Amino acid sequence: MKYKYKLFTFNYFYANFKEDTMSYFENANNLYNQKEYKKAIDIYKKAIEYKENTTASLYNTAVCFIKLGDYKRAIPLLRSAISEKRDSRYYFNLGYCYSMLKDNKNALVNFNTAWALNNDDKDCEKAINLIINNYKNKKF
Repeated sequence: MKYKYKLFTFNYFYANFKEDTMSYFENANNLYNQKEYKKAIDIYKKAIEYKENTTASLYNTAVCFIKLGDYKRAIPLLRSAISEKRDSRYYFNLGYCYSMLKDNKNALVNFNTAWALNNDDKDCEKAINLIINNYKNKKF
C-alpha cells in the first residue's frame, strides 16, 4: 500500500510540476507579444532551464535581444538553437546580427545558408544582394 501511495504522490507531483514549467514558454511568448522583451528574456531563460521548448526558447530569447539592439548577446543563443535545429529563420537572424555589427563576411555566410534552406525567402535574397552590391561599390 505504501508503494501505491508513493507512486501516486510522485505522479501527482510530476504532473503538477510539468504544468507549471509548461507555462514558462507561454508566459514568455505573451510578454514578447506585449513588447516586454526584458521580462520575456527572464522567463524564456526559465523555460530553457526546465528544458521546455528549448530550441524555440533559445531562438525567442535571441529575438528579444535583437529587438533590444543587443546583437552580441543574441549570437550565442542563435548558434545554440542552430546546433539543435537547422532553420532558415535562425540563420537569417544570425546573419542580421552580424550585419548590424558590420561583420559582413559572417552576415553573408549566414544569409546564404538561410537562403539555401528556404530559397523562397525574398528578405534573404534582398539582404544578400545588398551586401554584395555594397562590396561591389566598396562602401565598407
